[in-house]
Amino acid sequence: MKHILRNISLFAASAVLLAGCDLTEEQQSSAGRNMVFGSESGLQAYTYSFYNQLPDYDDAFKQDGTAADFGAKNSLGTYESGAYTTNTSTSWSWSALRNINYFIKHNTDEAVPESVRDNYTGIARFFRAYFYFDKLVTYGEVPWIDEPIESTDMEKLYARRDNRDVIIQHVIDDLDYAFDHIVESGVTGNSNTVNKWTAAFFKSRVCLFEASWRKYHAGTDYVQNCNITSDELFQLAADAAEKVMGSGVYSIYTGTPYADGRGSYRELFISDNTVTQEVMLAVSTDKTLQMGEQNWWFNSSTYGPHLCMTRPFAKTYLNRDGSFYNEKNPDGTYKTFVEETTGRDTRLNETIRGFDYTRKNADGDYVLTGANFTGHTLTGYQFTKYVMDDVSYDDGRTNDNDIPLFRYAEVLLNYAEAKAELGTITDKDWSETIGVLRRRAGITGGDLDKLPTRIDPYLQTTYFPDIDNPVILEIRRERGTELCLEGVRLNDLKRWACGELWESTEWTGVYIPALDTPLDMNGDGVYDVYFTSNPDYSGEYSSILVTLNDVQSVKPLPDDPHHGYLYWYNLSSRKWNDNMYLYPIPQEVINLNTNLTQNPGW
Repeated sequence: MKHILRNISLFAASAVLLAGCDLTEEQQSSAGRNMVFGSESGLQAYTYSFYNQLPDYDDAFKQDGTAADFGAKNSLGTYESGAYTTNTSTSWSWSALRNINYFIKHNTDEAVPESVRDNYTGIARFFRAYFYFDKLVTYGEVPWIDEPIESTDMEKLYARRDNRDVIIQHVIDDLDYAFDHIVESGVTGNSNTVNKWTAAFFKSRVCLFEASWRKYHAGTDYVQNCNITSDELFQLAADAAEKVMGSGVYSIYTGTPYADGRGSYRELFISDNTVTQEVMLAVSTDKTLQMGEQNWWFNSSTYGPHLCMTRPFAKTYLNRDGSFYNEKNPDGTYKTFVEETTGRDTRLNETIRGFDYTRKNADGDYVLTGANFTGHTLTGYQFTKYVMDDVSYDDGRTNDNDIPLFRYAEVLLNYAEAKAELGTITDKDWSETIGVLRRRAGITGGDLDKLPTRIDPYLQTTYFPDIDNPVILEIRRERGTELCLEGVRLNDLKRWACGELWESTEWTGVYIPALDTPLDMNGDGVYDVYFTSNPDYSGEYSSILVTLNDVQSVKPLPDDPHHGYLYWYNLSSRKWNDNMYLYPIPQEVINLNTNLTQNPGW
């Protein structure tokens, strides 16, 4: 059992009761206040409540389920279909901030040594930075509030929005304080709690986001009256990442050889106990407590949106020799699924069911297992990254594999991107960041130890037509393949001003050589699917039948000598408008505080 998971839940619940529930609620118990702030155990118990801000076992693996361009799914939210309005926006919540500010204000009891108090204030300020970064990404400019607001404080209660400089500087100050004062400098138990390196990691993420936002949204309404430059923020991002890299506390895990869809990369996501060598912060799951449903969400025909990878994204993975992938053979024919998932960056086959993927069946035997076309995948690229390779996990909250939130791999990516944007990245930097990640992925050639000089026409044309720097292009490729499904993709698209990829990327899938014939997609000698447009088909392949329609369709390939098709989930209701880079402030909030202005385009 993962005792720390229970302890955090228990202490978090009690601490929230002491902290109040909303922005202006008065505190209820002075005796309770003394109990909390008069001892280190009380401070520790209170700070556990801050972890409620983090994604939990129920949603940590679903973070890239919203407007992520690499995934197809069978249902859309109002935001994703362009139907979100100021009257439907409901996420303007500040109760977590009051909880944090209340702690910081009252953590002054001299019965507790100053260094101990500073440690827990550092943890509180980390989570305040986490809270405000989320607000900055979601709404842009918001009021900066650094103390609990009383119901009589009209000036603060009805404050105007502070500009991005104010918010980002305060966030940086909080993270610097956290780094300087959090005592824990080693790996925490199961990586369930923060340490000083968590603050440095998060500073690299925050500064990289804001630097890119200011660079790629320059001249728009999203960047107004900002004096802190992109280069200053890129440098801060690089410096923060370099601190973590130089600490020696974390490193890239390479202990599991690749075989059958499993290797070092995927081990990070299917291990019962967090791989703390690389994972800096994680969510623990517990099978006994039914706190884990990754298999159920990805592998159920009735639960979850059938999220699966798209063909355009699958084509971004490099070949094992480091060369750019080509979906066609030398004779002009399209590669079969077996050919497509052979000799590629192993992260492809560690993220989806490749031709070599095996699962434990009901008899306890590991057998080759292709994608489930009849209920699980819309494109043929079925995700496996968080999924246990055992059918017994599929039908409920039975997972016990921990879910990474922050990984050292992102530190390397943040460092490489910040240095590339500054124009100061070296061959050594490249080899020790991108090269390290590619070596783990089985890549043996290409640009491992030197900066790339060639542009991949596919990557540039399909994804980033405005980027002509091969180093930046390759780093963006690497962020996609390394961090797929980890909750950073939409924010990456936002900061790069590439939100339109949500609407423009086709949700095409695997190559289909023929219709109305049984197909063995993974080459194991067993038929996996029978595609037909005949709604009345009731033949011998009914158990693997996929009946095509207007949405679950196929796309003919006129340039294919074999006259094949691409599987295609043709959901045309996806919309992207530039106002979607920020969410609207709810109209009911503006009605209450007329000093607040609305975001552009809403």
